[in-house]
Amino acid sequence: MGSILKAVFYFVFLGVLLVLLAYLFETVDFLTQFYQYLVYIQSALVIVLGYQITTSIADAVFKLTVEVSDRGTAGSLRTLIRIGGVAILLSVLTSIFKVNATAALTIGSFSGLVIGFATQNVLTQAVAGLFLALSRPFELGDEITVAGQTGVVKDIKIVQTVLQNIDGSKEILIPNNTVFGAIITREDNDSEMI
Repeated sequence: MGSILKAVFYFVFLGVLLVLLAYLFETVDFLTQFYQYLVYIQSALVIVLGYQITTSIADAVFKLTVEVSDRGTAGSLRTLIRIGGVAILLSVLTSIFKVNATAALTIGSFSGLVIGFATQNVLTQAVAGLFLALSRPFELGDEITVAGQTGVVKDIKIVQTVLQNIDGSKEILIPNNTVFGAIITREDNDSEMI
């Protein structure tokens, strides 16, 4: 909750600073001669405080996600939010500098491409996890062999399936896209192989 409050504080602080600077540069005689530099000061504030806002939101999402999922998934979401936040900051900067629409679209497209490549693996894992949850080729407690690993299904998470090896000495984490695309051998009570 502290990270969300930090993000709100930074957001309000940024808004107040931007309004105050615009007012001061228009009304104070000494500052009116430097009015052409106001856009650079505003940009610097947006970059610094905008990144703080993005980091605070990403940390809050990490803390919330780690409560319901594993650290790997939470870390991936935190990275995704930071990348998205930087893309939004780039868009805000294009509006501050009054960049033409073509350049703004190019920056937006490039940001989308970067976010797509950065999240490709995580999204593949998450979609495979969703399909595993829907198709249910195995359940918790089933003994399976997948990707050359044999164990008892301990957990099915968003990005990975967790097996406990037969003697219980170690956990085996298998990415969900590997599980979804692999041949799965399941030991049923009737010793029937699937």
